[in-house]
Amino acid sequence: MALFDEWFHKAHEFLHDVMKETEVDDERKAMRITKAVLHALRDRLDPREGKDFAAQLPMVFKAVWCEGWDPTKGPDKSIKKKVDFLERVMKEPGLVPSDIKDLAEAEKYTRGVFRAVKKHVTWGEIEDVINELPEEIRELWEG
Repeated sequence: MALFDEWFHKAHEFLHDVMKETEVDDERKAMRITKAVLHALRDRLDPREGKDFAAQLPMVFKAVWCEGWDPTKGPDKSIKKKVDFLERVMKEPGLVPSDIKDLAEAEKYTRGVFRAVKKHVTWGEIEDVINELPEEIRELWEG
């Protein structure tokens, strides 16, 4: 049972870092937003890089990352600009309409999720991810 307790603790810690960084005080909403951001990132990355990145996430978020993922598809190159990425976040199935009201809020939440990720994933892996992204999307990792 200790293993599952550890997984729960790490997932809880990660989610609470997201809540702090996004200023969202509802765990369910924070989870939906985190899922939306991780899925948008996953879909933009080469599957091999996505696998490397996901390996460093807490176990529960590895499962979130993999939900609905088809790693045989390459990166979605239609996500070229920051607005494309943010629109993808906003279109995530499972979001409640009130979760993200506009692009500005999508950007705030995306930046917050990325700040939380930086606390749980090595800088080397984050650099690998950032280097795969178009310039405008890289900016979302700043701050």
